[in-house]
Amino acid sequence: MARTPKVVEDRREQIIDAAMRVFSQKGFTKATNKDIAREAGITPGLIYYYFESKEALLQAILESRSPMQLVTSLSPQALSLPPESFLRSLLLRVLDIVESENFVGLLRVMLPELVYNPDVPPLAAGFIQRILTFLAGYLSSKMETGELRRTDPALTAQILLGSMIAFVLRRHIMRDPIALQYTHEQIASAVIETVIEGLLPR
Repeated sequence: MARTPKVVEDRREQIIDAAMRVFSQKGFTKATNKDIAREAGITPGLIYYYFESKEALLQAILESRSPMQLVTSLSPQALSLPPESFLRSLLLRVLDIVESENFVGLLRVMLPELVYNPDVPPLAAGFIQRILTFLAGYLSSKMETGELRRTDPALTAQILLGSMIAFVLRRHIMRDPIALQYTHEQIASAVIETVIEGLLPR
C-alpha cells in the first residue's frame, strides 16, 4: 500500500500512542523498539521509517501528547483575550492533558529516568524551557500593552509553571489527599488569584 500523507500520519500516531503506553509500563530505558512494535502491531524495523531513535520517539510524545501541543496550536484570537481569561482557560486545558491516564502513567515512570538516565534530562529541560519561553513572551507582551503590571516575565513564568507542576506531582505521584480534594477549576482559580492578579495594574 502506498504511503499517502494520511497513512504516514496515522501510522506515526499509532507508534506514538504505543510508545507512550510502553514507556509508561516499562520506563524509557527498559522499553525496546520490539516492545513498541508489538504494542503497535507492526514490525520493529518500521519504527525507524518514522523515528530515527527512541529519543526521537520520546521527543514526539512530548511534542504531541503534552501541553506543548496546546501551546503551539493557540490561535491569535485566544492570545488576544484578557490575561485572566486566557490564562484560566490555558491552565484548565493543561490540567486536562497532564492529568489524563496516559500522561500520568508516563509521568510516574519518567521521573526516575530523569535521575538515572543521562539522555532524558536534556529532553525534559528543553521541553520545559520552550513552555517557559512561551509564557514569558506572552506575559511580556501583556506588560507592554499595560494589561499586566511590569515585573520579570521569565521569573513570573517559572512561578506560574512551578505551581502547576507542584499540584500535579502532589496529586499523582504523592497521592496527597489535600491536593486531590480540589477540582481543576479550583486549582486554576487559585493560581490565577495568587499569581496573575498580583500583576494587574495598580
